[in-house]
Amino acid sequence: MKKIILIGISSVLLFESCADRFYKKGVKNYEKMAYHKSIENLEKHLSAKDEPTDAQIMLANSYRLVNDLPNAEKWFSQVVQLPDCEPINIFYYAKLLMGVGKYDEAKDWFNKYLAKVPDDFVAEMLLVSCKSVDTFKQDTTLFTVKEAEIPEIATAFSQVPYGDGIMFTADKISFKNSKTANWTGRSYLDIYFSQKDQSGKWLSPMLLKGNVNGQYHEGPACFNKDGNVVYFTRNNYHKKKLTKSSKNENNLKLFKSELIGDKWKNVVELPFNSDEYSCGHPSLSQDEKTLYFISDMPGGAGGTDIYKSTFDGNNWSSPQNLGDVINTSGNEMFPYIHSDGTFYFSSDAHNNLGGLDVFMTYYDGNKWLQVENLNYPLNTSKDDFAFVLNDDNKTGFVSSNRDRDDKIYEITKNDPSFIVSGYVNQKGKPAQVIDSSVIEITNLTENSREIIMTNKFGNYKARLKPTCEYIIKASKPMYFTVTQPKNISLTGKKKSENFTANFELDQIIIEKPIVLENIYYDLDKWFIRPDAAKELNRLVQLLNDNPTLNIELSSHTDSRAGDQYNLVLSDKRAKAAVQYLIAKGIDAKRMRWKGYGESKLVNQCKNGVICTEEEHQKNRRTEFKAIKIETVTQK
Repeated sequence: MKKIILIGISSVLLFESCADRFYKKGVKNYEKMAYHKSIENLEKHLSAKDEPTDAQIMLANSYRLVNDLPNAEKWFSQVVQLPDCEPINIFYYAKLLMGVGKYDEAKDWFNKYLAKVPDDFVAEMLLVSCKSVDTFKQDTTLFTVKEAEIPEIATAFSQVPYGDGIMFTADKISFKNSKTANWTGRSYLDIYFSQKDQSGKWLSPMLLKGNVNGQYHEGPACFNKDGNVVYFTRNNYHKKKLTKSSKNENNLKLFKSELIGDKWKNVVELPFNSDEYSCGHPSLSQDEKTLYFISDMPGGAGGTDIYKSTFDGNNWSSPQNLGDVINTSGNEMFPYIHSDGTFYFSSDAHNNLGGLDVFMTYYDGNKWLQVENLNYPLNTSKDDFAFVLNDDNKTGFVSSNRDRDDKIYEITKNDPSFIVSGYVNQKGKPAQVIDSSVIEITNLTENSREIIMTNKFGNYKARLKPTCEYIIKASKPMYFTVTQPKNISLTGKKKSENFTANFELDQIIIEKPIVLENIYYDLDKWFIRPDAAKELNRLVQLLNDNPTLNIELSSHTDSRAGDQYNLVLSDKRAKAAVQYLIAKGIDAKRMRWKGYGESKLVNQCKNGVICTEEEHQKNRRTEFKAIKIETVTQK
C-alpha cells in the first residue's frame, strides 16, 4: 500500500512538473508573439491546473490575436470573472461578443467597461453600434459578395487590380522545417499575382520576381497606373535580421520598387519611416502625387491613423494626419482612393457591426465629409477591409475574415432598388376602392412618363430609376385628379427604399358645392390673405390636374350686417378669389364667380337668432362646384 501511495504522489508531482513546463513555454512563446505555439502550451498547462492564473488571460489573448473568435470568447468569458479583472479584458470580451454577433450581451459588457473607464470614445461608439445594429442591415442589395477561390494559399488579402488580374498579399501553409512567422505559424506574407483562366477560375498565384519579396513579411502594396512602380509594406529588417525599436518591437516600413524587364528592382525606403513606429498600407492617388498610408507615429489620435504625403517631383512631404473626421482613438487602416475621388478605409472604432468595417467619405475641397458605413453584406461582425473598385466602378474586391481566415471576395456594386406603391380609394369612403384608376408617374429628370392602372383592389406598384425625381398623379373619369403633394426625389440616395403614395379621389358631381377650408378674409375686406392663398393654391393644382373642368366659385357671409351689404361683399370676395386663380394661370373662361351673401346659410343662424362665433363661422365660407366637364380626346 505504501508503495502504491508513493507511486501516486510521484505521478502527481510529475504531472504538475509537466504543467509548469508547459506554462513556462507558453509564457515564452507569448512574449515572442508566437501565439499559435503559446495556445498549444497554455491549453496543456490549463488542462492540468484548473485554478485561475494569468495563463487564462494569455490564452484568451492568444486566441484573440490569431482571430479564433469562438475560443477567444470562451476564454475571455472566464477571464472577466477573475477577481480584479483588468478593464481592458472586459473591453476585449465585449468586442468579441460583437464579433460573434451577440450584440445584446456585448451591450451589457460595454456598459460594465464604461462604468470603469468613462469617456472611452471607442467603447461609446461600439455601444451605440450594438444598439443600432439593425440599421446596418436595412438594405442587403447594394453589394453582391462572392469568395475569390484562389488555390494554394492559406490566407489572402489587400488585393489591388493589376493588368488582367490582381496583386495581393498572402501566406501559405508551411511545411516541416520551412521558415514560419511566429504569430501565425504559417509562411511569411509575400506579394503574389493571379488572374482568371477562360472559364473564370483563378489560377495558381505567382510570386513577384525580383527584390520585393524578402525574408519576412511583405504587403500590402499599391501600384502606379503604368504598373511599373510599386509601393509596399515590409518588416523592418536589415541583412536578414529584424530591427527592433527601443520598445523591443519590430515595426513596418514603406518601400518603393521599379519594374525593370520582368523583375522588381531598386528597392528604396521612403523617407518618413522610423525604427520607432510603423508605416504601411499604401494607396496612391490618381495623379500619383499623393500617397495615403497608415501609421502609429506619435501625435496621432490613437491606434493607427491614416496619413498622406505628397511628392513634388524630388521629395516627399512630411506626413499629414487626415484629421478627426476619419481618424479616431481606435484603428483606421487600409486606405484606398478611387479614381472618382471617393475615399475608402476600414475602422474598428467608427459606428460599425464589429471588427473592421469599410467606410467611405469625400473631400469637398476644404474638409472631409462625414464618413459613411457601407453596411451589410459588404460589412459583417468580423473584419472587413482593403476595399477596392475596378475602373468600371461596379466591380471590385474586399478582404474579410468572415469565415475566420482572411480571404479575398469579389464584389458587385448594385444599383439601389426604389419602389413606389399605394392604393386609390374614394374620398369619404375609405373602404370603397377605385379599381382601374390611372396612375401617371412622371420622371421629371428624364422628361418621360409611365402610365399604369390600379388592380381590382385599388392597388398599384412601380419601379423607379435611381437619381431621378418623380411626380405622381391618380385619376379616373368623373373623379377629381389628384397629384401627390410632394415629389419623390432619388437624387443622392444610395440605399434601396420603398415609397408609399396613396390617393383619395373625390367624385365629381355637377352642381354639388365643395367647401374650401381655411379661406378667411379680414373684417369688411375682400383681399386674399396669405393663409387663404395656401388653400387657393390647392384649387389651382386641382384645376391644372383636371383641365376639362369648369367651376363656379362662390362666397358666402353670415347673417350679420345688412342683406345687400353682404351680397356685395361676398361678390367682391368671390371675384377676388377668381382673379387670384387667373393670376396663377387658370383660364378665365373656365370659371365664373358669384356672391350669395347670407342667402345660403348652412345652419339656423339667420337674422335675429343668437349664435356662437363658431356657428357664424360655418356660414362664412368659400365654395366651388363643377358646372361643366368638357370631353377632351387624349392624345
